[in-house]
Amino acid sequence: MLGLIAGICVCNHRGVLTPSGTVCLIQLIRNVFFAAFVTATLYRTRLLNTEPLLLELPPYRFPTPRQMVADGWREARHFVTGASGFILLGVVTVWFLTHYPFGTDVVNAETLAGQLTQWLTPLLAPIGVDQLMSLALVFGFIAKEVVIGALAVIYGAGEQSLAGTIAAQYNWVQAYSFMLFVLIYTPCLSTIAVLRQESMSWRFTALAVLWPLFLAWLASFAFYQAATFVISL
Repeated sequence: MLGLIAGICVCNHRGVLTPSGTVCLIQLIRNVFFAAFVTATLYRTRLLNTEPLLLELPPYRFPTPRQMVADGWREARHFVTGASGFILLGVVTVWFLTHYPFGTDVVNAETLAGQLTQWLTPLLAPIGVDQLMSLALVFGFIAKEVVIGALAVIYGAGEQSLAGTIAAQYNWVQAYSFMLFVLIYTPCLSTIAVLRQESMSWRFTALAVLWPLFLAWLASFAFYQAATFVISL
């Protein structure tokens, strides 16, 4: 997803990265690390652990095929039995939001997802994300890899024409803001399911969902508003 949008907005017509595009990509990567640093700094004093760190390292041995199969099966079974229900619930919820009322097109303002994007417009407009892009974010909650497929469905564009369609709809400031938001906002359903399974706390899981959303909006808002102001000078 980042490769597609970055290629559209920071490369010239020959596909060569321009100097301004290089700066944009560097800034994008820097902002991601900055978001991680801010999160670690803020919660360093909140999530305290006074237990001493003790690691017992077993002797290294080359794993046998039987051991690899057994360990792989055990981990896969643990994930499927513990997280599959949460993932299934999330997928069904997104499917219902994008298909109800039944009989309407998936990309339609009459669906629950379409109505949800209308409610989110006042919140997402300040970061340059319109209703169609916000609908792609709803699909991206399942997995961020789905965002590109969602954009293709939303615009009715094929693999070859999607890049041109997006480039005609948005400028580089909107695209950069959108990339920032997608990079930082809530992780996919499988990650949230594992967080819930390991933490055994709905409160911690809710924090893991809401905090990246807030941080993503803040970073996108700061960039979009600053870039728009500078361009308007």
